[in-house]
Amino acid sequence: MIKFKRVSKSYGKDSKALRDVSFDVDAGEMLFLTGHSGAGKTTILKLIMLMQKSSYGQITVNNHDISNLPSSKIPAYRLKIGMIYQDHRLLNDKTVLENVALSLQIRGYSDAHSFKSARAALEQVGIGEKANFYPLELSSGQQQRVGIARAFVAKPDIVLADEPTGNLDPDLSLELMQIFENLNKQGMTILIASHDLFLIKRMQKRVLVLKNGELEDDFRPQPSMYAP
Repeated sequence: MIKFKRVSKSYGKDSKALRDVSFDVDAGEMLFLTGHSGAGKTTILKLIMLMQKSSYGQITVNNHDISNLPSSKIPAYRLKIGMIYQDHRLLNDKTVLENVALSLQIRGYSDAHSFKSARAALEQVGIGEKANFYPLELSSGQQQRVGIARAFVAKPDIVLADEPTGNLDPDLSLELMQIFENLNKQGMTILIASHDLFLIKRMQKRVLVLKNGELEDDFRPQPSMYAP
């Protein structure tokens, strides 16, 4: 599904965000990226999303090399990926329902289908009753649920999340992780960047550990290792 082969990303002669990073992600897998601030977590997500391009190495998604994908093909490529941001990035002049439906409308779906699917997605993340509210009328946790609904409503192959629980308390963070697990059970490949080691440990998923732009560890917990 996703393959990094000796990928590096430089922002200048003396500034490397990634150094010779290699890893594979299987279709339908859910895993975490962790490491200190500036370790390279967000850079990896941006490279997959083609918000940036690598300086060296090869990135393959769905068996296609995206390292040198022409700019004209990037919008179509991104339609297969859902992205969730820590700061939500919702449109404040549109209702919650309209924000989620927009993800389908830009893909060419009818308004009727878009709004029906958006309502179902909001129900799935537990805020169906907030459909006609505006983002600024919601709590931070509720806004993040809207962001998650917007990311998966079009049933993308891949969902990327950049510190989705960074501003939330532990209980709300765990609730959101359970939503991600449910999406993963539907077959979506999910990659989450997070510095919350306690939450990551509770999830018992594979973890890619980054340090100074290098892949320091690829940790795969055994199913029973956290059992009492």
